[in-house]
Amino acid sequence: MKRNLPISLLMLIIGLPMMMLAQSRAVNRCSYVPPRQADNWFFFQNAGLRFSDAGVSLNNLSNNNLPVGKGTAVYSDEDGNLLLYTDGIRVWNGNHNLINFGPNLAGDLGSTQSSLIVQNPGTPQMLYVFTTDIQYPAAFGTTKGFNYSRVDLTLGNGAGAVTADRDINLLPKSAEMISGVKKADGKGYWVVTHGLGNNNFYAYEVTNEGVNTTPVVSSAGSVLSDDYNARESVGAMKISPKGDKLAYASFGKGVVEVFSFNNGSGSVSGAVALTPPLLSPNQGPYYVEFSPDGSKLYVTVTNLSTGRDNHLYQYDLSNGNLMTEINIAPLEADVSALQLGRDGKIYVTRYQRDILGVIENPNRPGVYCNYNESGFSLGGKRGQNGLPTFIQSFFDIPPFDYDTKCDGDETLFTILNTSNIDQATWDFGDPGNTTPGTGLNPVHVFSGPGTYNVTLTETFGGQSFSTTSQVVINNLPPKSFLPDSLYIFPGSTIPLDAGADMYSYLWQDGSDGRYYNVTDPGLYIAEYIDINCCLNTDSLRIIALDISLPTAFSPNGDALNDYFRPLGPSDGISDYALVIHNRWGQRVWETTNFADQWDGTFNGEQAPAGIYAWYMTFNVIGNVSSIGKVKYKGSVMLFR
Repeated sequence: MKRNLPISLLMLIIGLPMMMLAQSRAVNRCSYVPPRQADNWFFFQNAGLRFSDAGVSLNNLSNNNLPVGKGTAVYSDEDGNLLLYTDGIRVWNGNHNLINFGPNLAGDLGSTQSSLIVQNPGTPQMLYVFTTDIQYPAAFGTTKGFNYSRVDLTLGNGAGAVTADRDINLLPKSAEMISGVKKADGKGYWVVTHGLGNNNFYAYEVTNEGVNTTPVVSSAGSVLSDDYNARESVGAMKISPKGDKLAYASFGKGVVEVFSFNNGSGSVSGAVALTPPLLSPNQGPYYVEFSPDGSKLYVTVTNLSTGRDNHLYQYDLSNGNLMTEINIAPLEADVSALQLGRDGKIYVTRYQRDILGVIENPNRPGVYCNYNESGFSLGGKRGQNGLPTFIQSFFDIPPFDYDTKCDGDETLFTILNTSNIDQATWDFGDPGNTTPGTGLNPVHVFSGPGTYNVTLTETFGGQSFSTTSQVVINNLPPKSFLPDSLYIFPGSTIPLDAGADMYSYLWQDGSDGRYYNVTDPGLYIAEYIDINCCLNTDSLRIIALDISLPTAFSPNGDALNDYFRPLGPSDGISDYALVIHNRWGQRVWETTNFADQWDGTFNGEQAPAGIYAWYMTFNVIGNVSSIGKVKYKGSVMLFR
């Protein structure tokens, strides 16, 4: 009777087809989140706005902290929660409680840009309030110049307080101008002001170590007089959101100047003078603001005596500085301060009006920027000649966003500013999938990973406006489990590796490590997500495998049991050897190839009938076992 000797092995089949889990277009850690540090606005007279992903809403002060003045500064945390605001002399925390115990700070309520708040990049609870003072008539004393004070939000049981480091003088005298921007390396900020009696810009670096009191000094453009009567210190300064341009308006000088700004070194260079029309002796350039893409500069010319002979101009910096007056009759001549919001629109105070004007599409040229003088109601509060000052980098927000960003995904596009769009068309710059997109939220499946130049064209009133941004589609993380099959020997372990440098791992049993030790039959699934939020999966199935060796064979040519060899698949086995000896201990046959078979001969002659001993050894690829190499022995009867 023929009997088989079983050798129980388990087979691990790797790389079985499995449906990929669909990438969600829900917000995840790789979704773009706009800066929220400028979400809260408070300005005179007790007015306020609150920006969110849903838009802008009224958020007026319920107290009387800001009854009268010009410039303010506000700072929120990265989640948009209010931390601080100031009018240049007083400081309030997020609960609207006064925290500058002691004397007022060295700013002034009459300063165009009285202040700017900057957070320490390494210590979020530490903030610096920079202040500008006004020029005084000789009889009223000397200006306090440009100063900063340190606020520690951990003091006062978490209420915060202005510390003893207050009114640290940086310049003995400066213009009423201040602007800030992130450094090119993203590790700090530049805070810039202009000197008086010279043409110097002073850029102060704020890093983890605090405020560097030694500025980068650049001499460029016009000299601004320190004579009070000249009023050349009056006006606003802005750095473009991308940090590559700087502009200021000098009321008394009657000039607006535009410069190149290097946000790596803090240097200012290359003055270009713009001279907006001044229709009366009491007028002068007052406020400036860049469009989100930096291609346009908006300027207000104001009559600070009446507030009723004020004009708004756009300079197209990409088209020879072409000037267009925006608030032409019948629009009111009451424009004053300008400030870009994170919704991509520029907000305009209308002097002593309870409504803000809004430049709804500031990247578009000329009157196509769509200035709406009744853009946002202040709910009965009246604006004056100022709006909050912020780090301008918080408004460097792309014109459109996209999720998700992985090969094979449906990528969803979203436009930041959807005002005044009759039609939106998209060229995805994808030669492998040339299907265009339409609408405000198109979906596109890119033909492969790579960088694509995507162009959005907005049409309104018969005019078209295009913008192009780069879109990066990332590779999926590679499959983890190779080769296609392995064997597992009872008592041994196969350590599975789901891949290095993944952001997260998830196995079929809920474990979340990179490695998984396989010891038992079953289905194994690894899901892994890389740093780019791209997800891939691999599946593994352990199947019992029976390798048998016959106990007898008869090599007589009848095609029945003519050979002696192991029965079973050979892939996954390495270092294999099978040796056969006769009863006298002679080695009659051997092989290292699992597919070879003994035909019952020895030295070319038929071996005699009888019992023969065999000895088999092998390794199982990928197995870790305490017994080392697998060793088996037995006997086989050769019949003639």
